[in-house]
Amino acid sequence: MPPRAIALSKLTCTGIVFLAGAAVVALSLAPTTSASVGRAAKLKLPAERTSPTGNHFTLEAYVAPNSSKPVANFQMKVCTSAHTPAYTAIEPSFFTLSLAQGGTVHESISVAKLPAVVPKPLPPLHCTEGWLGFSVPKGKTVSTLEYQYNGKISWKVG
Repeated sequence: MPPRAIALSKLTCTGIVFLAGAAVVALSLAPTTSASVGRAAKLKLPAERTSPTGNHFTLEAYVAPNSSKPVANFQMKVCTSAHTPAYTAIEPSFFTLSLAQGGTVHESISVAKLPAVVPKPLPPLHCTEGWLGFSVPKGKTVSTLEYQYNGKISWKVG
């Protein structure tokens, strides 16, 4: 038996058009690319980015380094999409920290707040959350947190 069309009232049709219009406006105002990060004056948390592979990375919190503890810590939540390959894993070593004076710092699980993000499989539609830590050299300032795997996403933090 073929599917039957559902008749919609004029009020229902108006509501659908209104919601579709509101969605278009919301999407046009939302920053979704790493290019928009460079124009932002100050990072607002939480800050979500979508990787080229469709996974969602949300920077939940940032603890800046200081003179008594020269470590930058970032609380990160990572969620995979329905299209994520089954062999996907979270890998903290794909995160680096760019410095304002030039150069990069690699993630170090040993200096991260607990619980730290650790390498582990992340199947489709699953999330994990934890801290990424970076030892910041004396006299250097933090600029950008970057994730590099099949493309790059970033958060300007300095």
